[in-house]
Amino acid sequence: MDRKPEPELMDKKSQVKAYCAADFSIGEINLIKFISNYLEINNINLSKNDLIVDLGCGPGNISEKLSERWPYVNVLGIDGSQEMIREAELRMFKNKNMNKYGNLNYLCKDIRKISSHEISPSKEITLLVSNSFIHHIIDLDNFFKFIINLSSKETINFHKDLIRPKDKETALKLRDKCSQKYSSVLTNDYYASLKASYRKNEVQEKLLEFNLKSMNVIEESEEYLIVYGKV
Repeated sequence: MDRKPEPELMDKKSQVKAYCAADFSIGEINLIKFISNYLEINNINLSKNDLIVDLGCGPGNISEKLSERWPYVNVLGIDGSQEMIREAELRMFKNKNMNKYGNLNYLCKDIRKISSHEISPSKEITLLVSNSFIHHIIDLDNFFKFIINLSSKETINFHKDLIRPKDKETALKLRDKCSQKYSSVLTNDYYASLKASYRKNEVQEKLLEFNLKSMNVIEESEEYLIVYGKV
């Protein structure tokens, strides 16, 4: 199935509401476990001097889980959609009253135009994370340019995303499976995301083109891949 790009931002209220109402916790928890295991295997301990950035954070699902897992580390969620950031901040402020997410902040900014200095003038990014973000980038070259621009030599990247199905029949089966759990709005967005996603071999080719020898890409399952490592 050929790739068909979709809009880079989810800024319609109907899309945002549908996304916020859905439960993606299993996949999100798996990503947090993957990051935790990587750090443990490599004997990396995070401290209050570190900074975790969640690119394309949406309503804050992953940002919140990063904040909970490392409550002593500053976490910043960034998204270009004002509607998404509005939802994320509403949830954050509600939970801060219960002494949760005191280490979490959000920034509404076009990621294509952001610099590491704007993110933090005093700290380099320790972990650069994203979930279901890569497929929103129309040109895969730009994704790698983004993360190279934001990363130092010590920044560790973790980016999880959908895998584009091999054919339309498989994509339709996945769409039908999604429709059994979620709204028609979210199902349509999911199907568009499947068609906009990349495959493992496409990501691998770009890693070679950009000479990113310390980065890897694995298929976490039939539906998801993870790109990780240092740039």
